[in-house]
Amino acid sequence: MNKEVSFSSILFGVIICSLVIYMSLIFEPTKSQIHDYYQVYLSGEKIGLIRSEDELYNLIDEEQKEIKEKYKVDKVYSPSGLEIQKVSTYSNNLMSVEEIYDEIKDIEPFTIEGYEVSIINEDERKKFYILNKEDLDKAVKNTVLAFVDEEAYEKYLNSDQAEEAKEGKEITDIYLDSNVSIKKTYVPSNENIITDADTLSMYFLFGTTELTDTYKVKATDTIETIAYDNELGVSDFLIANPDIVGENALLAVGQEVNVSPIAPLSNIVVESFETEYQTITYDTKVEFDKNLNADESYVKQQGSNGLSKVTFATKEMNGVILSSAQVNNEVIAEAVDRIMVYGAKNVVYYGNTTYWAWPTVKPFRISSNYGYRVHPIRGEEHFHSGVDITGTSSKNIFAIQSGTVTSASTGWNSGAGTNIRIDHGNGYVSVYMHLSKLLVKKGDTVDKGQLIGIMGCTGSCTGTHLHLTVYKNGVMMNPLKLYQ
Repeated sequence: MNKEVSFSSILFGVIICSLVIYMSLIFEPTKSQIHDYYQVYLSGEKIGLIRSEDELYNLIDEEQKEIKEKYKVDKVYSPSGLEIQKVSTYSNNLMSVEEIYDEIKDIEPFTIEGYEVSIINEDERKKFYILNKEDLDKAVKNTVLAFVDEEAYEKYLNSDQAEEAKEGKEITDIYLDSNVSIKKTYVPSNENIITDADTLSMYFLFGTTELTDTYKVKATDTIETIAYDNELGVSDFLIANPDIVGENALLAVGQEVNVSPIAPLSNIVVESFETEYQTITYDTKVEFDKNLNADESYVKQQGSNGLSKVTFATKEMNGVILSSAQVNNEVIAEAVDRIMVYGAKNVVYYGNTTYWAWPTVKPFRISSNYGYRVHPIRGEEHFHSGVDITGTSSKNIFAIQSGTVTSASTGWNSGAGTNIRIDHGNGYVSVYMHLSKLLVKKGDTVDKGQLIGIMGCTGSCTGTHLHLTVYKNGVMMNPLKLYQ
């Protein structure tokens, strides 16, 4: 009996082993339960599993019709923080793409294809977004043309160099003083994306896409008074209003004009040779005759203007002359001084403020006028208290009228540099700034036209020039009015 039990047990064991072997041969292994799905993350956080990443991308593109319409694009993409990874998992805990879309749509903005533009100037970095790369080229060109004559610019682009100097500007170089880079990227739709070249041009020139500084013209207004009242230079006003041609253009009552300050994202630097025919105005010399009564006078010699063909090598930034050196002067006709004789019987004259000497040799250039302008160093609108004179063949500086030197100091002097102040009597005072050398001292009496100093670039300046300021009864005035 024990033998039968033992045999039965053995037989049973054989059968079980056979079944196990058979089952192992005919059934798939457990790996058939692993699934290939896609794990969705947003900003590093798990959102859920989906079957197809393409279905999610397509749904995002289909649903975002408003973004397509706003930016006139054909396709909308996932948020920049969205990441999808393919995973192999046993889990069947899937979410539909609609559920995933609902989870992410209000957390981070969807994106569109565009470009990130960076402008780096020293330690400052400005970043903005555009849709079309070509708009950047157009905007840069439009900004350049705000400061440069289009004909001269086209000649520069076409390398159309004149064989000999003719009247006009020959541009030798144009460049931005900032590092500008552009890269293609996916731009979040909630960013301020510039979509056209005109708006981008405005942004480049004014630093904003919304010009809110406007003014309605009144009956008594002129371009000069509007510019002055809004702390703008006339040239800056004309740049801000390109449809107004020239500072003498007529304005209509009620016409709305732009009075926004110029603030380019990147400074436009232009180097050029400028050739011009310059009238050399004659000077009036005064002589005194003690044989004539004080109320008597006559013209001893009639004056006549001269003419020169002058070429200047000039560097400008945003339309402001930084430096201008005279490289050629062809004298066509010499100027002849006018000589006036005044009676001086029983009279002692202390200067004569009827006629004023010019403070530099001629020809010359006015690099900056009296009034509001964009500061060439700080880049902001400010009031310029005098006239800047440069481009002379000699650096000699002359007293514009007889008088007494009330100060002559060297050093920084709040940006004025080495300077001279002369009291001419009758309420007139003149100040000569940025000199390199003083040739008079405090207390000296000087004659009109006397050499008093040497032009330089001391204090706050961008190039060698004379800054002349004039006061009348303690109030600053435009020095050029003395010569009108």
